[in-house]
Amino acid sequence: MIEKIIKRDGRVVDFDISKIANAIWKAMQAVGEKDKSLSESLAKKVVEKLESKLSSNQIPTVEQVQDIVEETLIEAGLSKVAKAYILYREKRAQIRKEKMQILNKDYIDEVDKAFDINALRVLVSRYLNKDESGRVVESPKQLFQRVAIHVTLPSLLYDERVFSKKSSLQKESKIKIQDYLGKARIGKYFLNIYHLEALERLHKRMNKEKLMKKDFSEILNMLTKDEFKDYEKEVDEYYNLMVSRKFMPNTPALVNFGNPLGMGMACFVLGMEDSLLSIMETLKNAAIIFQSGGGCGYNFSTLRPEGDFVRSTHGVSSGPIAFMTLFDKMTDVIKQGGVRRGANMGILNSDHPDIEKFVVAKKGNLQLTNFNISVFLKEDFWEYYKENKPYPLINPRNKQIVKYINPKNFFDLIVYQGWESAEPGLLFDDNINRYNPFLKALGKIESTNPCGEVLLYPNESCDLGSINLWAFVEEEYDGEKRVVKINWEDLEKTVRLAVRFLDNILDINKYPLKKIEERTLKTRKIGLGVMGLADTLFELELPYDSKEGLDFMERIMEFINYYSKLESIEIAKKRGSFPYFNKSFYKNGNLPFRGFYEKESWHFDWEKVSQDIKNHGLRNAYTTVIAPTGSISMIAGCSAGIEPVYSLVYEKKVTIGSFYYVNPVFEKFMEREGLFDDNLIKDVVRNNGSIKNIPYIPQRYKNVFKTAKDISGKDHVKALASIQKWVDSSVSKTINFPEDVSIEEMKETYLLAHELGCKGLTVYREKSIAGVYTVPQEQKEERKVMTSLKDEKVKGPTIYKEITPSFYTQEDYITASEKCPQCGTPLIVKEGCKICPNCGWSACSL
Repeated sequence: MIEKIIKRDGRVVDFDISKIANAIWKAMQAVGEKDKSLSESLAKKVVEKLESKLSSNQIPTVEQVQDIVEETLIEAGLSKVAKAYILYREKRAQIRKEKMQILNKDYIDEVDKAFDINALRVLVSRYLNKDESGRVVESPKQLFQRVAIHVTLPSLLYDERVFSKKSSLQKESKIKIQDYLGKARIGKYFLNIYHLEALERLHKRMNKEKLMKKDFSEILNMLTKDEFKDYEKEVDEYYNLMVSRKFMPNTPALVNFGNPLGMGMACFVLGMEDSLLSIMETLKNAAIIFQSGGGCGYNFSTLRPEGDFVRSTHGVSSGPIAFMTLFDKMTDVIKQGGVRRGANMGILNSDHPDIEKFVVAKKGNLQLTNFNISVFLKEDFWEYYKENKPYPLINPRNKQIVKYINPKNFFDLIVYQGWESAEPGLLFDDNINRYNPFLKALGKIESTNPCGEVLLYPNESCDLGSINLWAFVEEEYDGEKRVVKINWEDLEKTVRLAVRFLDNILDINKYPLKKIEERTLKTRKIGLGVMGLADTLFELELPYDSKEGLDFMERIMEFINYYSKLESIEIAKKRGSFPYFNKSFYKNGNLPFRGFYEKESWHFDWEKVSQDIKNHGLRNAYTTVIAPTGSISMIAGCSAGIEPVYSLVYEKKVTIGSFYYVNPVFEKFMEREGLFDDNLIKDVVRNNGSIKNIPYIPQRYKNVFKTAKDISGKDHVKALASIQKWVDSSVSKTINFPEDVSIEEMKETYLLAHELGCKGLTVYREKSIAGVYTVPQEQKEERKVMTSLKDEKVKGPTIYKEITPSFYTQEDYITASEKCPQCGTPLIVKEGCKICPNCGWSACSL
């Protein structure tokens, strides 16, 4: 009986017959065969033949197994399947070669295999450690190991052998942690210097809080003796969570954990008072945050308006927009953690005297290029709007009314600027603060992070991570009938593990500023979100803009929120609630999302959740946020966030050539229909990435495979509202409009968003932002021959690399000069941000 197999990199691993069956099944599907049971019986024949050829105790190699698969298929009279399998082997060999070139390695390991080619490019470009010459000195496997170790460290200090809520202050021993390098370990995992520094930093804080039974030297001795070896399992869990691509933390954690900066948080909000000293202090703090890898949001409404009197100088104020320009210039020269430029969110309240100037501040996108801007539409605005009463603008310095404006004209101005420049966004005060747990104790939240989805008080921050929904789609066959379902049990386990992952980040994170550390740990907000929604809906054949699609969105978010709350309760039982628990409405049984107050839509016992929180507390004031997933969704090989697919096929021009990316679910369905070929790719590209107007594609597929541009603005908003219903904080999503949309239609969409309970709104009208990617139009020359670089083992986009140069010119797809500052690829707009589809760079990539 065969028990082991030798992999190409020399590793000996357990033999798994299902892998043979799966490979045969893929070859069968490629030629239209639909009897999956045949692939299983053929796999058994392969094993029988292999056993007959091997000597006693001989371990087969992968190549030997694949040779026998070919023989077996030919002997079974399945010549077409055999040909498809041979082509599959050739593709796999080509992919291995491509991956080795990308990683500059002479072999690829099991982690390299788990990620598609594009994911490895992104990892090399932005995530893997490099030496001074820019040469990669870290593998993806080593990256995920250093992050998993780092995230596990807090659990060691919550171990009952060293942790107690009633401990006394321990003495601080003078030690050299360098002496423990190569000795301190968690089972098979050895801690590097940055892991040890992080652990020491956390121990000092917890010791000051009188939570430690042992001093740090005793902790180090325990590590040296491997007394924490039981936590090797937890490291493995976090590692496998990322390598399986079921969950990814935000970019700073992947870049900085186990490395010098040690900062894993992406989102910060800074406040400022109406004084030059305070403004410059905030500017300095923002620079420090950018250097560490985070982005900042600010509400500038505390600043007196332009031209207002300044007592200290007997002069006049420059106003908030002038100071925003100062922040914008600073951002240009500070690079975040060596990975990305700084990102800002500038907010101004609707009743500020400079609000009209603010609304048009980014007209034509000619200034404040490092800012997203949003109007904070105050709750009382709607009263004036509905009655068309003059709306007062109030000087924040003396609270006196400066002037009145027409609220309808003002709202129309906002809509027009959204139509013209995709800015400003809107933040709805009433919808934000209606479910704010700290409204009574801390006042209103009036600020967000750069992409608008994380609602924070000044000096608060939030760590983010996203679950790849597509990873939980399971496809089975009952005869020839395709059956697709969500593995809810596995999803629950992943949600719970991801909550522990993110909660540990709060403890082990190296905060850029002490006051941010203190405020963040008072509320312990985490942001568990999702990605891969569009791919999941494709698999389930649910149109994004259908009632069934919206119902699924609600159900999936309720599920994730429910189990995230249950896990946060469990952590609170052992480690304690967030310190501001008694300042929140949780103690009264309230929850921070609209779905809790609409019992008719419940699928779970939320009353019990509420009661359990009252009885046992809650570890995290927020558990759910839908953040942008630009880079991490590229690593996971899935669609971004909750966005519909931007284009089913699109071209990228990079330094090493031209590539065509095809949505993998679309490709799979078209292959099964016998429609997938170069002509289809050509037609989709000609139709701006959509299949809506391609006559030979069946209507059922046109209903399912809709792009962002095929969906109306109102249906985008309905999707946003469906997700928001079960999300604690807010949601990053772009409301897409066609180029020819009317301003009135956009206005109706804005009003619908407020009516449906959305907390904010970001819009993008096609071509309203100069310089972003548009799918190239077909030219007269015929398409060159293309070769597929699809990695059959990995869910992800097929890459078609042209053997001859692309017939597209630069002018065909660049509408202006705005390109990715890292790789030069034209930018696209999704999740409220401009993002590079090649390397993942974004102004607010998380």
